[in-house]
Amino acid sequence: MAIIQLNAQQLQPDLSYISELRNKTNTSKALESEKSEHLLMWQPRVASALSLLCPNKREYYSPRFMLLKAPESELFFNLLQQAIKYDLPTPELGYSYFFSKNKITLTEAKSKQDNFATKDNCLFASSVDAEKLFGCVRQPENNPIKLQAGLVHHANGGVLILGLRSLLSQPSLWTKLKQMVIKQKFEWVSSDESHPLPLSIPAMPLDLRIVLVGDRLSLAELQDFEPEFYSTSIYAEFENELQVKSASQIEQWINYLNFIANKQQLPNIDTLAFAKIYKEATRYTGDQYYLPLSVDWVNSLLVNATHFSQNSTIDESAIKAAIKQKSWHEDYLQERLLDEIFSHQIMINTKDQVVGQINGLSIIEYPGYPKAIGEPTRLSCLIHFGDGELIDIERKTELAGNIHSKGMMIMQAFIMSEFAINHQLPFSTSLVFEQSYNEIDGDSASLAGLCAIISALSQQPIDQQLAVTGSVDQFGHVQSIGGVNEKIEGFFSVCKHQGLTGEQGVIIPATNQRHLSLSDEVIEAIEQEQFSVWTVEHIADALYLLTGIAYKDKSSINLYQLIHARMQAVLLQDKKQDSWLSKWQKYCKK
Repeated sequence: MAIIQLNAQQLQPDLSYISELRNKTNTSKALESEKSEHLLMWQPRVASALSLLCPNKREYYSPRFMLLKAPESELFFNLLQQAIKYDLPTPELGYSYFFSKNKITLTEAKSKQDNFATKDNCLFASSVDAEKLFGCVRQPENNPIKLQAGLVHHANGGVLILGLRSLLSQPSLWTKLKQMVIKQKFEWVSSDESHPLPLSIPAMPLDLRIVLVGDRLSLAELQDFEPEFYSTSIYAEFENELQVKSASQIEQWINYLNFIANKQQLPNIDTLAFAKIYKEATRYTGDQYYLPLSVDWVNSLLVNATHFSQNSTIDESAIKAAIKQKSWHEDYLQERLLDEIFSHQIMINTKDQVVGQINGLSIIEYPGYPKAIGEPTRLSCLIHFGDGELIDIERKTELAGNIHSKGMMIMQAFIMSEFAINHQLPFSTSLVFEQSYNEIDGDSASLAGLCAIISALSQQPIDQQLAVTGSVDQFGHVQSIGGVNEKIEGFFSVCKHQGLTGEQGVIIPATNQRHLSLSDEVIEAIEQEQFSVWTVEHIADALYLLTGIAYKDKSSINLYQLIHARMQAVLLQDKKQDSWLSKWQKYCKK
């Protein structure tokens, strides 16, 4: 067997690296001397792609468009702009339009104050319209015409960063921009096709590099709209996570936090606060070995902590207070759902032994709600004579998604493979998620469902003090699931309300151990041996914990033998009913 009861240290990321860094010089002070740091120091792929877009020596045939999968946020655009500007040369002054009585001429700009001079070598806009991007021609009544510059003029000779979502909502705008950048010429056109320009306006030479920033859905929409565009553009992804393999990488991440704090002019981060930030960070990524590089998440956490900081320092107590307040703001819906269980409107048993019933763990995600909610779910299974069908009541009532249905089919395949070797199963089973009234999906309850079926077949009770999460394959191996922290904490809340017995706990896949970053309350209960978390690798491990009986064991009675004996008894009874003597007796009774 591969059953492991996890200790408190295994339920959270390894913080020993952070302890080592406490003995070093305060990294926030060291950062002040590193004036050259910018966002791309933590994004080598993006930096390499930008070096192709903006080479030191510009060539006519060099790429002019770059697609960047990244968040469309003002903070990210601002930090990206600063990073790009760091390596770009100072642009030329650009151009200027000179107005005479009935003629407009184009000349090179003499200063940045000229009407169409280049303002900066890199500009950004998360949303644009035609006037903001291309400028416009204005002719007030009985007054001479005026030309208004747009972003393409202000960034001429440099780089323009644009939000992709806004451009895709205006296809004609995107098409016009692409043509101008490729032709390297800006031509004035009337915004109203029925009214031509009042004067002929000379075209302006245009030398632009465009960085289009968008999420995966926006990039996919662009690919559908212009599939050939991808073959001529540079592609890169902003890495939202940093993989941690050594202390140097954690130090690199801490420097990143200080970099964001410095750019946002926030207080210094105390070294004692990094352990709490680190734990919250792994909870956000859902993996002990990955830390977030999301500028918005880091900024939000530090800004919230600033409200609780003292002595111009973000310390551990400020981080704790910020996390607690944020959780309290978001917990109303979760508290209402748990109250349904506490008031017995939703029945969850955490103390008895029941045949064919098990506590599964599910995740609920509501549109517009910022986090997932872990909630225990009661699964029950009944056995009756039949042709071996596994009746999934959720699927029969069209309350199940495709992935859930796949999990149920895998469970049926396992049962048929294990017990129906030379004949069809003489039982049919019905499995249901009790008190579930909405559509469910996912296969994370397939381990719990399979355990309930085997309990019902063997007529051995399951300990309701335990809850189970995990998916299984056709061979009974337990596989990873998502939302493991929320699921454990959801069941713990119910157990705590109904009274901790010291025997309660959660069974999770062994491969999910790296995703654990549990709350301090759950860890404290585990340290006091009031609650437990076990990892398993096979359904046999889970069944032993749930029933106290081995699934297969040659030296003692086991679940497999009990099920096999029950099946043989039913088959023998069927044969007796089909014998010539039984048929003759039935005939005589007639």
